Amino acid sequence: MELLVPTYQLVYDVTLLIALLYVWYFFAKRWNRYTAELKPFIRSAVVFLAFGVAGRTVDLIADFVQVPYAGYLYVFFYGVSIVGVIYTMVVYVIRLENSYIPLASTSPSQPSPQDKKDALTGAYLIMGSRGKMFEVLNVIKSFQRPTIVFTRNPNFYSELGDFVVPVWITQVTDKGISPTALHVIQDNAIRFVRERPGSLVVIDCLEYLLLYSDFTSVFKFLINLKDHVTSAGSTLVVFADGEALDERERALLLREFEPL
Repeated sequence: MELLVPTYQLVYDVTLLIALLYVWYFFAKRWNRYTAELKPFIRSAVVFLAFGVAGRTVDLIADFVQVPYAGYLYVFFYGVSIVGVIYTMVVYVIRLENSYIPLASTSPSQPSPQDKKDALTGAYLIMGSRGKMFEVLNVIKSFQRPTIVFTRNPNFYSELGDFVVPVWITQVTDKGISPTALHVIQDNAIRFVRERPGSLVVIDCLEYLLLYSDFTSVFKFLINLKDHVTSAGSTLVVFADGEALDERERALLLREFEPL
């Protein structure tokens, strides 16, 4: 097999193929990782990037042998890949806007503070990166509702205001609550919402709790807490890293908690 192109072109073709393979593999690993809201985006990216990989593979083979109808193959693979990736990104941005980004209202009337407080009621699950949590924290801060946060990082919430009460979940029990003491966490949350109707309860350490208790025990704890909090007219928000949960665990959580 003889090289038909200059060496620099071969290096260029190999580099691009490796880069495309890496991006394709990056998305392929996440095929079943996220919620139903994100799955179509991930899977579309995998499919359309595969066409790009196929095109680069044909390009690399053509560096050594004559490929019949190579020009048509390039047009087909690259065309489908480019159009598909553009379509995927546009759909993703539209879904992001509709789900997470409050667009400017075309109506002159603005929601009242009470309307804003009523907008976040019930039990919610936030599954994803910590960057998503920053967005939700801004929303929590804007509501100015009494909030109790069970967390591994109490300092993270210290600048939100006096209305936020962080509770450290730690093995250093003289300064916080043990991760094995799920009943103590529940008792503190119930007492908080009973004393402050319409308040907010945040669980920001689900993965840490799962290190010390099995998923069934933690899930039962969350369900009981949800019932107590919502029956008191308050709101429960649970943060979770989807990568720390399997498909069944994610499905159970999403059955009881609305994605936020």
